[in-house]
Amino acid sequence: MDIYSTRTQLAAIEMQPRVYTFLYDVFAHENAPIENDRAIYDYMKGTERLAPVVHPGAGGVVMPRDRYSTREIGFATIAPERIVENNDLTGRAFGEAILGAMTPQERERKLLARDQVEMREAIQRRREHMVRQVLLTGKLDLFEYTNEGRNIQPTVVADYNFTNNFTPTTKWDQAGADINGDMKAIYDLAYDGGGNVDIIVVSPDVANTILSNDAYLKLLDIRNANAGEINAKYLDKGVRFVGKNIDGVDIYSLSGKFLDDDGQRKEMLPAGTVIAGSRGMLEVYHGPVTQVEKEDGNAQHKTYIKKEVPLRYGSIASNSIKNRITSRPTVVPRNVDGWVVASVL
Repeated sequence: MDIYSTRTQLAAIEMQPRVYTFLYDVFAHENAPIENDRAIYDYMKGTERLAPVVHPGAGGVVMPRDRYSTREIGFATIAPERIVENNDLTGRAFGEAILGAMTPQERERKLLARDQVEMREAIQRRREHMVRQVLLTGKLDLFEYTNEGRNIQPTVVADYNFTNNFTPTTKWDQAGADINGDMKAIYDLAYDGGGNVDIIVVSPDVANTILSNDAYLKLLDIRNANAGEINAKYLDKGVRFVGKNIDGVDIYSLSGKFLDDDGQRKEMLPAGTVIAGSRGMLEVYHGPVTQVEKEDGNAQHKTYIKKEVPLRYGSIASNSIKNRITSRPTVVPRNVDGWVVASVL
């Protein structure tokens, strides 16, 4: 069996555990990969329409379906690569025992396995970033890398016309703040847009403000309180469970930073941010991956209807081999008015 063939590597990738990231796993509903090169989706924006009232015997009144429109969107192509050169195979690999060293072929197989894990993690971080963008801005505004990553150009992929932003009359860290009243207003804003609120995610400074507000703490169900001491639990990768509010909705805090395409380290959630929405409210589609796997006279394009597709190819001129994984996701809100982003500090 050729362990370096696309089919064998594809099977290996599909056996690996999926990579977890908080915003993606909470807010995104992942659909099966599709064959079309553009995703067709139903786009909804607006308030609930009332049924018409008619005079008895007058029949019915046709209700327009103007809350929905069908649109299409392209896919972002994510394709990280790792290069394997002679130097990577002749010296001792990271973590390799000094005695009983591996052969270059064994070392190459180990490099491939490690590179696959790291590239899949990087791809998932990009998906997480895409979900973050849609949640905070209602847009997919990405940079596309060209010329093997040496040049980048900004490309707006989609603008969903998100407008559900909320700012309280009194900031939550100021005297006289009405956190519970503002929470109700946030719910109403989401409900008016036809959405639902079953989870709230806040930035760390908002979580600290909530936990230091005596008036709101009386309404907050702190399941992890112990003898009057508040111990908000860190769950995984900067995720902290804060408590349940008066409506029984879970509140989580999300900390951590990422390196953006502009080279700046940014917070996963900007300071003072609250996101109120529902689980699985964003649809994620993956488009087909088409690639050429040979350079000789038998070369042909092959298309895979898969979430992640590997490719291995070599260069005789540079005496090197490259391993690549390609994924083509896009993120579409089921209802662009179905969640709220609040700036409360």
